[in-house]
Amino acid sequence: MLSALLPTAAHARDSLGDNSQVSGTARGGAVELNARDGLAAERAWLAAGSNTGARLIEFLRSVECGIELLESGAPGAGDCAQDIDLTEVPDCGELQPLRPLWSRERATSTSAWGPWRLVNGWSCPQDALPAFTAEDFRRLPLAPAQVTVQPAASTVLINIPTITMAAAPQQNLATDLLGYPVEVQATATTYTWDYGDGSARLVTTSPGHAYPHHDVHHSYARPGTYTITLTTTWSGQYRIAGSTAWLPVDGTATTVTTIPPITAVEQRTALVAEPCMPSTC
Repeated sequence: MLSALLPTAAHARDSLGDNSQVSGTARGGAVELNARDGLAAERAWLAAGSNTGARLIEFLRSVECGIELLESGAPGAGDCAQDIDLTEVPDCGELQPLRPLWSRERATSTSAWGPWRLVNGWSCPQDALPAFTAEDFRRLPLAPAQVTVQPAASTVLINIPTITMAAAPQQNLATDLLGYPVEVQATATTYTWDYGDGSARLVTTSPGHAYPHHDVHHSYARPGTYTITLTTTWSGQYRIAGSTAWLPVDGTATTVTTIPPITAVEQRTALVAEPCMPSTC
């Protein structure tokens, strides 16, 4: 958490706009806001529209304090007098730290602007970035796992194991979060097999292996045509592009793979004197 010198927590929330979800903790004459809330409020302000004359709040990122940077006035010396230390710059690894964030407000579009106040000091992009949610994760174009069946034919025998295998390599995707490029890794964690004959679904952490080391298989009890469906569950982690610290995605995503129908048939054995075809034996 980073200190923001505002009179009260309610004042802090109001100054960031009615639709903000910024929270603060009052301590005496200061309110502490975290870097994530500050960045979100700034982004919402930037996206609010281009009519600058009607704005009741403005934001500024500046390393200065008590020096006039803008014609309308920069962060004021009165704030600097209250023991704000803007010299401590965090180590953000490979990323550039974010400058301190200031805001000012006015009662109406014709009122004079109030003093600049500190929202939060120096911060790292990885600390300010909002969480990459499960909903964000599920919107990514994850490729479904590929399914292989043994025997590799459209017809299988009943009461004989039909072997299924999934190929679900780790997926690396790129997206954007609040203007920052984000890398996402998706890893398959569980496989849920529906063999299409009404039997209980088979859930496994193994993708399956080929004969004779097969560990994922199903035996059909009755002749028929069946469709095999695989639901793959993926876990994820993300990071700002260029950084090394991965953060977990709080939630999972799923993909569904359906293969062409297969036919299970019954074959009977019989002793015969001479070789023959099934239709003549």
